[in-house]
Amino acid sequence: MEKIKNNIEEILKNTREENEELYLRLNDSVSLDSYEPKGEAWTSALQKALNEHQIVYIPKNEKPYIIDDSIIIPSNRRIIADNEAVIKLKDGVTVLMLRNADTADGTHMPITKKRSENISIEGGIWEDWCPHRMGYGGSGKYDTSRSFFGVSTCMLLENINRLTLKNMTFRKCGGFALQIGEANDVVIENITFDTCYADGVHVNGNVENIYISNVKGYVGDDLVAFNMFDWQDSSINFGPCKNVICQDLDLYPNSHYKALRIEPGVYTFDDGSKVDCSLENAIFRRISGIKTFKLYCQTPPYSPSEGPEPVSVGSGDNIFFEDIKINLDAPIDLLKEYTESDSIKGSIAGFELGLNVKNIYFKNIDITLYQDKYPYSYLLCIGPKSSRFDDGTEVFDPYFSSIAENVYLENITVNGEKPKDILPYVREIVFDSLYDDIPSTGYGKIKNLIY
Repeated sequence: MEKIKNNIEEILKNTREENEELYLRLNDSVSLDSYEPKGEAWTSALQKALNEHQIVYIPKNEKPYIIDDSIIIPSNRRIIADNEAVIKLKDGVTVLMLRNADTADGTHMPITKKRSENISIEGGIWEDWCPHRMGYGGSGKYDTSRSFFGVSTCMLLENINRLTLKNMTFRKCGGFALQIGEANDVVIENITFDTCYADGVHVNGNVENIYISNVKGYVGDDLVAFNMFDWQDSSINFGPCKNVICQDLDLYPNSHYKALRIEPGVYTFDDGSKVDCSLENAIFRRISGIKTFKLYCQTPPYSPSEGPEPVSVGSGDNIFFEDIKINLDAPIDLLKEYTESDSIKGSIAGFELGLNVKNIYFKNIDITLYQDKYPYSYLLCIGPKSSRFDDGTEVFDPYFSSIAENVYLENITVNGEKPKDILPYVREIVFDSLYDDIPSTGYGKIKNLIY
């Protein structure tokens, strides 16, 4: 176990050092105030500066730098903004603020286009204009025609090698603040979300070597999400994620949705070929403000007569959770199965598993449960989920089965005490033909529980 962790640490240490070494080689620089805005808009000025120079400095300004269309970043570029410089998307603009030049849509087939390389953004306050979550297609679109259907973000950085984002603040984002995928060697650290309404850092598939550290703030959905598989309205990248450190996350208490989503799944391209959107070699540690870590595949809600999307359970291996405190005072999803504690479908847990995982580790976990109010609340559960809206729409996938080969528990505290027997706080969920209209005999199984 320690050998695997040390290897992950070494890989990400090298990623950080190598990224910085490459960025330091860039030396052709200019200050944005060397250019003139067009009226109130700095869009063409910033674009011209990036086209002509490797490093662009954005100094503090009395007024925000207004952006009224998408900025396209070429390879080998570094934006360094003063920490008090405000770069703001013009009110009412529905396209994303910034993306790299070599983006590609991997929704229908694997991406084969060349990647952007060596991009860094540091500092600045990056502000959208939205008063609330706008919904997919409402803001953060790839272009006005929404030609990349699964993009909904302030910044899209994908199909890229060597990416660093540091010391940035995001405000009023109606979609994701950052959407990332199809990327190698990614460093994201010291990021603050100031009243954002969807996911903060939204990581999709085909990512290798990603370091995320010191991320905090108010968001309307996941502070950080690892959706290797995702719905087609919120991703253009599907595939595995390997070698991850995600640490020092602080979700502010006034945030409404206190979950962290990690979603593996097997995705089907248009030609019928499949990819396992798996998670391998990942460390999640020192995380506060989260009630539930969701590690399961979920298809979009569907009518039983139409059936779900063609997706199956994804996989994982060597996933570590450490130094985490959870107060599970209510279900993260306020569906009646959970609020009314259905004996079969009503399980809630700090860690909800629905993947085929070889090795998963939990160390120094401090959880508070309220089993007097929610008797089916646990440290950990594994297996299918099911809930239906009043119109009969199924929210989850009661036919999904999942197996954990080895689950390691070390130094677990429940309600302030170390339990002599951990089994009452672990549940394997089993459905026995819940419905007649769809298959509903999923189950969860832990082969070896080591504690």
